[in-house]
Amino acid sequence: MDYFTKLPAELRVEIIMLVRSRRTILQLIQASPVMLGQYIMSKGYITRALLTSDLDDEMIQDAMAIIIFPSKCSTKHFATLASLHCRSWAAQQLGNPFREPSEDRNRRLIEKLNKLHGRLLFFIEDYLTKATAVFPPREYICLSGLSPVQTQLTFKGHSVSTRFDAANLTGPERKRLLRAFLRCQLRSVIHRDGDWDSIGCCMKELYQYRGQQFQPFDREAILCVHTYLGALYGAMFAQCSNSWLPEITPDSTSSDTPGMLYPDNLYVNPNTYASDMGWQRKDFPLASSLAGFGFDLVTTFLRSATAGRHGRDRLKQWFMDVCPARKRGITFEWTCLDYLYLGDYQVGAEDDDYQNCPGMYQMLYPLISDSFQMHKNIYRQRAWVFFDDARFYLSHGSKPHFPTRNELEKEQSDTIGLDEGWFLNPAHTRALHRSQKWHDEQRGRFPDEREVEKPQDSELDKEHQVSLPSVIDVRYFSILRPFWN
Repeated sequence: MDYFTKLPAELRVEIIMLVRSRRTILQLIQASPVMLGQYIMSKGYITRALLTSDLDDEMIQDAMAIIIFPSKCSTKHFATLASLHCRSWAAQQLGNPFREPSEDRNRRLIEKLNKLHGRLLFFIEDYLTKATAVFPPREYICLSGLSPVQTQLTFKGHSVSTRFDAANLTGPERKRLLRAFLRCQLRSVIHRDGDWDSIGCCMKELYQYRGQQFQPFDREAILCVHTYLGALYGAMFAQCSNSWLPEITPDSTSSDTPGMLYPDNLYVNPNTYASDMGWQRKDFPLASSLAGFGFDLVTTFLRSATAGRHGRDRLKQWFMDVCPARKRGITFEWTCLDYLYLGDYQVGAEDDDYQNCPGMYQMLYPLISDSFQMHKNIYRQRAWVFFDDARFYLSHGSKPHFPTRNELEKEQSDTIGLDEGWFLNPAHTRALHRSQKWHDEQRGRFPDEREVEKPQDSELDKEHQVSLPSVIDVRYFSILRPFWN
């Protein structure tokens, strides 16, 4: 019996909107034919209500700037259109489909906004799963499949943990995350597709909210997203190589011995996993530079990385044989410049009144070392700026979730005492501890004794055939499919 039949339509709609989780709404309408019918009948109203509760007018402008950015392949006058588009966004004049008549064009725009919103929430949930994990270095080398019914983070096809549910966030937390993810993507689109005139005409506005220059909290939120994007590439590098998935012992929830060594037991450095994959350029931050291309490029790669062994092999071949930055002297200069520009604005700016910022930021700001970059990156991987409080951070892990500078130094000295190889050749010794082959040898195991990856299903088989981007020149890839499509 479907008990929802006893409820009036207005109450059924209210229940759907209160859920706020796309995942739970999907489960609800799958379980109840009555709620499915109500959702279909009221979808337009529900969609508008959910979007306007999460996105304020300025965030809608950012979203509109992303979804209607001129396409290079659709016009000969791209540069002119891109410049006009950026100027319209900078003046906050792109229009708001929620404030205009419900015509076909506005309905299509709202549907695109809904898709963008849904895909951003997917990445936010993936980020927060890793940020709040008991042992983040384990989850941070896992990946989430793009299928709406898949809720597990996986490592080489094996389920590891359940993805965070954005329904557990407060309204302000959702807005902080969506605002930072939107602005990070907008920055990448403008720098990737715009010319220097387009970039120059809106550079100041890219670092403002409501006409006010970014506060340190705002800049730090975007740097958190950039760090997360880089870590996604680190997970791909790990899964394209012989990396070991750190284990958690049931009794202590700590990394099993012999496990990761400092700093890998606290911070996932994508560059180390690139090196494990065979990347030769030590002078080039591959993950951070690719992160500058935003969510379009990473989504293309994610489809291949989560499509079984064949997909990972193709992806590794792209990194090693196609990526232009594999050649010494070549760099995605524009991504690095923009990232450094954002960082320059931080110099000497952290003395503002951080007591007006979110609860976790207030709590952790006095602990973070301004001169120790890895310390900042650890906090960024743990989403330190977004939450109201510490309710999502479990306290029973063996390592502090937000270590102080002194705790990091103690961890380093303890590692030297634990493994003398770390002192003699830290890079080599750390790489061994990240290697599945080394851990198998330590335990007297052979590769064929480990669980074999499950065969990929037909859906994944189709996904791994998605074309990886070709290279047009050292700045541009081929036209990238929007990540929200």
